[in-house]
Amino acid sequence: MPQRLSILKQVYPILLILILLAGCTSGGGVVVEKGDTVFVHYVGKLENGKVFDTNIQDVAENPVVEKTDTFNKHTVYTPLKFTVGAGEVIEGFDDAVIGMKEGETKEVTIPPENGYEWREDLTQVGQRVAVLDKVESVTFHDLTKATGLTEFVVGTVVPWREWKAEIVAVSDETVVLKSIVNTSTINTEVGSFDIVVDTGTITETFTPKEGAEIKTHTGKGKLSIINDTHFLIDFNPPLAGKTLVFDITVDTVEKAQA
Repeated sequence: MPQRLSILKQVYPILLILILLAGCTSGGGVVVEKGDTVFVHYVGKLENGKVFDTNIQDVAENPVVEKTDTFNKHTVYTPLKFTVGAGEVIEGFDDAVIGMKEGETKEVTIPPENGYEWREDLTQVGQRVAVLDKVESVTFHDLTKATGLTEFVVGTVVPWREWKAEIVAVSDETVVLKSIVNTSTINTEVGSFDIVVDTGTITETFTPKEGAEIKTHTGKGKLSIINDTHFLIDFNPPLAGKTLVFDITVDTVEKAQA
């Protein structure tokens, strides 16, 4: 009996080691844990199945695979490398690889709160209707910024707003402009401007083209109509507020150093 107990004492430590190892491998593959460095291939899709990003060249260059309007091919197709839990990728992607093993592929659905949330602070609200003076005073700085001109001469016609204006007076720091415009509708790439000219004022009503891109000092944004009086410029990234679907394949796992 004592000899058998001695054997069991030797067996238990071996079993313990095997159990611990089982936490790092599964079916012969190394299991991903927080702190590990992983190399993965992925295909990112929207809920409608359109691909918005991938580091798999065959998918990126396959004309049969539907892509989003914002899809861009990579210059070089290599596995994505990141440290799990370090915040180097979106939260939902980070969490998805934990528990996966080398060579495993799985599909994961990531809601906006774990991907790219839509943020109200990345938007601006503008007024659709503006009443402007037909004759107005403008600083040299503002007119140079709008026209690119640095010299201003009375009688010169310059581009101004969505129309033209004549310089009628020049002082030390300002230029007086008289708009040259009639009641009309002006169409542009970002929308249309309905112009109504009265004796001393110009009423301008802007109807933005839904989804049109506009460049501002804040950056590039997309336009949309809120109501009859206001419109929205949205500076959120294209994936903000969208549910994302990823096909993820773990190629290699480098275990974290103890």
